[in-house]
Amino acid sequence: MKVIGLVGFCIFLVACASGTSTKPQPREASKPLTDAEMAYVSQIETDGRLMYEKDTRAATATDLLLSKINSSDYPNFVGWVTYPNAENFTVSFYEKSGDDFKIISDVHFGAKGNPNMELNPNRVMSVTEKSMIRARITALQSGTNSCSDRFNTVIVPSKNKEAWDVYVLAATTNPKLMQVGGHAKVTISKSNSEVLEKLPLSNTCLALDKSGDNLPEGASISALTVSHIVTPCLLQYILT
Repeated sequence: MKVIGLVGFCIFLVACASGTSTKPQPREASKPLTDAEMAYVSQIETDGRLMYEKDTRAATATDLLLSKINSSDYPNFVGWVTYPNAENFTVSFYEKSGDDFKIISDVHFGAKGNPNMELNPNRVMSVTEKSMIRARITALQSGTNSCSDRFNTVIVPSKNKEAWDVYVLAATTNPKLMQVGGHAKVTISKSNSEVLEKLPLSNTCLALDKSGDNLPEGASISALTVSHIVTPCLLQYILT
């Protein structure tokens, strides 16, 4: 069975959630893209790639950390953030400590993507780290819904340079399903962690069955598709 993932769909969600006023307008398909349209598409691709890179490294780092610790030893766990290092990305995990945070672990990814974990690192959290982890906590309080009992987050720079865009992504532990609905984007102030905007990225809790269990005999899955009606983006990009 061949299954094509929804990387394009994830990038599409970034486009529809961008909120920028420079979106290309519907146009004739035969006309070449303008410079503004090309720049917009390039930015969508950049944002989508950043989300993918951060999310995959967070998943790898989480598996590595859980192989070395007992999660029950950290009842005040508040999550992780992923940020650039000199060669790649670092994923840091935190627990609440009074009114502040304590670093549980740093997982550094090198130029070739190989992770190196450091438990209880002897360092001080940066201002950016604190801003990101507070943004994650606030976004989870604001952006979750009944679509799942667990959510992942990806934090990326917002077009508002004084804010973070936190993608709150509904997750499933069912290996046969791909969770498509239930995600949201929450824009959080860097300075005071205030919610500036919340945008749901779907109207339903749609999860696609990728197992192929109910297909006719001899059939296989080659693609998973969805439609999107929260914003005009889908119609807009069909027309461009």
